[in-house]
Amino acid sequence: MRNLFLIAIVAVLTFTSCNVTESITFNEDMGGTYKSSFDLTTMMQMAKQMGPSTSKKEKVKMDTLISVNELMVVYKDSIAKLSPEKQEQLKAMKDMNMHMVMDEEEGVFLMEMNKPFKTFDDIAFVSYQMDEMFNIAKSQSGQNESGAANSGANDMLGQEKVTYTFVDNTFRRVDPKKLVEEGETFDMDIEEEEQTDEEKAASDMMDGMLGQFEDMLKESTMILEYTFPKKIKSVSHEGAVISEDGKTVTFTVDWKKLTDDKELLRNFEVKLEE
Repeated sequence: MRNLFLIAIVAVLTFTSCNVTESITFNEDMGGTYKSSFDLTTMMQMAKQMGPSTSKKEKVKMDTLISVNELMVVYKDSIAKLSPEKQEQLKAMKDMNMHMVMDEEEGVFLMEMNKPFKTFDDIAFVSYQMDEMFNIAKSQSGQNESGAANSGANDMLGQEKVTYTFVDNTFRRVDPKKLVEEGETFDMDIEEEEQTDEEKAASDMMDGMLGQFEDMLKESTMILEYTFPKKIKSVSHEGAVISEDGKTVTFTVDWKKLTDDKELLRNFEVKLEE
């Protein structure tokens, strides 16, 4: 029980002090760059204040770039032994990078993942690829967490399972299950993994504790920012801001609203001019 409580505490602190920004910049051919960044500086500063001031433990300071392309060269022999399905997953992550900056002394923790893409189809399921990138980052840093702890970290920092579509001049950031409800079919498995009893208990405990951090939830944000080659005609969500040139939309929402309304970002649509 104590372990579950600690896991829930860590997850809540992460959730209530994390600013997430997802941005996609499209060129004329609908290729471009995808970026997902996480600012956990507030959490680091809180941890610093809560920790013993006289600790002799060496403070972590790192500035690391993880390149999937480089890893595929270094571990090519091991990759060759993987199943064809796993090899295809890794190939889909080609050109993906993760940049991590952590300084415990200064209370700084920043992460950014990015992926350049040539066609829109290359990012259709990029959120799934980002989860794999987190797993690679954890293995590279030597982290070995328990199942529940790992689940908590993935829930807080792992990518929300969404897909992106662009049909009839309309861009959508949408829950794959909603597309299935609309009659779409997918080649990949979109079923969620079933939680263990320990993971479910930690998740339930975390949900109960989040209510005690309402003010902090309001200060932490999720930002969606999309730039297109054409001007924007309309956006599905009230409060979205369109830039002066009409080609960039920014939508900012605090985590309090997201926890209260889990359907809020289930379908985000941007219609472009002809």
